[in-house]
Amino acid sequence: MRPSLRLFAWTARAIAVWAYYRIGWYRATWKGVRADWSARVSPHASLDGVASLGSAVVGRHVLIGTGSYVASGTVQAAVIGDFCSIGPNVLIGPSEHELDHWTTSPFEAERHGEGAASTERNRPPPRIGNGVWIGANVVILRGVTIGDRSVIAAGAIVTEDVPSREVWGGVPAKRVSSIRSPTKPAGARPDA
Repeated sequence: MRPSLRLFAWTARAIAVWAYYRIGWYRATWKGVRADWSARVSPHASLDGVASLGSAVVGRHVLIGTGSYVASGTVQAAVIGDFCSIGPNVLIGPSEHELDHWTTSPFEAERHGEGAASTERNRPPPRIGNGVWIGANVVILRGVTIGDRSVIAAGAIVTEDVPSREVWGGVPAKRVSSIRSPTKPAGARPDA
């Protein structure tokens, strides 16, 4: 391909990607989400009632509940409950490589006539309960469930299920402590 055609193709792709995320951003703001201008939001993400999105990248396989916010980072795939506080620089639901395949490289698989998806590990998006607090620089892998009102400490890598009302931290994340059940203010809704 001639250099001028390559430049045109690259520019057209860059504009298409920018427009895709801008459509999602406008759609989110029309729904009342306070979204930082640098946020990249898929138009396929479900964001009804979300409080705010900082400079986050939100993928197409994401559902975020009412009153939740994401400070920054990448939410590639997830089901996030209501009133979750998600700190800066998080990575939630990244794609993972299939370790039992002959290669982990999607490009090598394509070169040998297989689809790029043959190298991806097929796991469901993580499920994050209601009222969960996720600290800065946390990684939450696919297939994980985090129970209601749990706390994930900054820097943790969550590789297994976290029960409700527990604090987890470390690499890989392990139970640090339990959270007692305080009395709720009058009119508060019960836990799901």
